[in-house]
Amino acid sequence: MEHSIIEHIIALFSGADERNWTKVKSVLSQQVVLDYSSMTGAPATSVSPEQIVASWSSFLPGFNRTNHHLFDFKVDRKDREAVVTYGGKADHYLNESVWTVEGTYTTEVKLINGIWLITSHTFHFHRQSGDTTLPGLAQANMAIRMVVQKNREVVNNFFVALETQRFELLKEVFDENGKQLNPYSPGGFPKSFDGAEGIYKQYSGLTANFGQMKFPRRIFATEDPNFFFVTFKGEIEIKAGGKYENDYLGTFRLSNGKVIEYTEYFNQVVMAKAFNIDLRPGD
Repeated sequence: MEHSIIEHIIALFSGADERNWTKVKSVLSQQVVLDYSSMTGAPATSVSPEQIVASWSSFLPGFNRTNHHLFDFKVDRKDREAVVTYGGKADHYLNESVWTVEGTYTTEVKLINGIWLITSHTFHFHRQSGDTTLPGLAQANMAIRMVVQKNREVVNNFFVALETQRFELLKEVFDENGKQLNPYSPGGFPKSFDGAEGIYKQYSGLTANFGQMKFPRRIFATEDPNFFFVTFKGEIEIKAGGKYENDYLGTFRLSNGKVIEYTEYFNQVVMAKAFNIDLRPGD
């Protein structure tokens, strides 16, 4: 029985190190009294597993990896409840540096529906060593990740708007003064669509000639959280008959969560053959 209790506590930490948040939640009761006041100064609070995961997942992935080493477990069990004390050392790695936190824990568990679940978790801070600037750097990394995640969703919504023909979404994707650049457009076709309203009008007019549109895609982030490139294939039904297919590369530049410049590249020859366009030098 004591072995099972210890295993469930270890799972809390190994889940955090693995970024396996389902594993973390699996050993927590519906409400947990979480107390890291000896280190942070913030008072103990009763929180849900979802709140714990939200907090940890917004910080720990900012490190390259973490490793929790636990030792000297002592279990005081009384019927369906137990208090477990043990030592802990947490190494947080980022680039070539490490930040280490050491202390002891008091974790209370309760047998609920045949499973030992954590009801209270207290950390008693002893010392820290190594590069103490790493927590700030990890938080900065997470802030950048959040920008990348949100911007990736904006880029994806560009394609969602076309595939679902909910073209009004384009007004949310593009900045008011955003542009789409079309450097490969042949003569007679616009080299740019200007402004969110102009882009919306351009795409909403496609339904006159085209039916369902699909754009299987791969979205790639870059070192600049506001710049993405996308490789995709266009699979577009032509209402007059047939299908237009082409390969594309798109680059997206964003600012404040809106696309300010989208540049689209495609195979001109394929387009010319599909629509009987005469390509001229300079097109």
